Amino acid sequence: MTFLDTIKNEMLETPFKKPCCRRNMLYGLLAARGRLEESGEVALSLAHKGTLELAMHLVKEQFGREVEPISGNHGGRLHVLRFESPAAKKYLADLSADFSQTHLHKPCPACAAAHLRGLFLAAGHFSDPKKAYHLEFSLGDRAEAFLPFFENDLGFSPKLATRKGETLLYFKDSSAIEDVLTVLGINDAAFLLMNCKIEKQFRNEANRRTNCEAGNITRAVNAAAKVLAILRRMEEEDRLSSLPEELYDVAKLRLTYPEASLTQLAALTTPPLTKSGVNHRLQKIMELAEKREVALKK
Repeated sequence: MTFLDTIKNEMLETPFKKPCCRRNMLYGLLAARGRLEESGEVALSLAHKGTLELAMHLVKEQFGREVEPISGNHGGRLHVLRFESPAAKKYLADLSADFSQTHLHKPCPACAAAHLRGLFLAAGHFSDPKKAYHLEFSLGDRAEAFLPFFENDLGFSPKLATRKGETLLYFKDSSAIEDVLTVLGINDAAFLLMNCKIEKQFRNEANRRTNCEAGNITRAVNAAAKVLAILRRMEEEDRLSSLPEELYDVAKLRLTYPEASLTQLAALTTPPLTKSGVNHRLQKIMELAEKREVALKK
């Protein structure tokens, strides 16, 4: 079972009970995957098994038609329901003739959610949030017609795109996807998305800390290498002895213990210095060495 199948099965576990909501959910299925045949029949093509069973039940309940699925293409996963219904034919004809018409019929407060659920069950896709944040409705040439429904009836702002010749409405913003999932009634998926976001934030924060620590270590190593190089050159040129005693002692300790940390060097000084005290004296030696180089260049 795919991740999407699991999501759709969850939706089917909480059915709408009001007749107006159930009719609007059926109209959502028809809007997404319904068409008028030359024979005058309505054809509804569906792939998800649970959605197919729901559609058969709704067609009988709302239109009084007994229907049996006929195997279609897509490796046998797609099934088609064919039936006669003046109401369904009028709805599909209206969609084709006037994209600006309202898509809800006798709506109660829950009808918009029911209609959205029908659209998603027939033509929706939700990516596993562990891999990507993406929710879409593949509605073909009817996609643009449903923008007013999403924006005005639901308060959502999907983006319009075309992929492989199929026009779709999609969401990539995780917060917007959470809102859509909540309206659809897919609470487990909404919680999964929120948990994935939290885990991703923790990982990103951990990576930032690791990168920061790695950067600090790199800078510290480079600085220590630079100090050592200057001290060794001063030793070769017999210039260490010209340093003040407190600087000379720290310089000798650094040369003797090149891999020691500043804290370890501080513990070796007599009397003991702090870490910042050792660092200050090493920086002072660096300043003196740089001043000498500048003077020689002049």
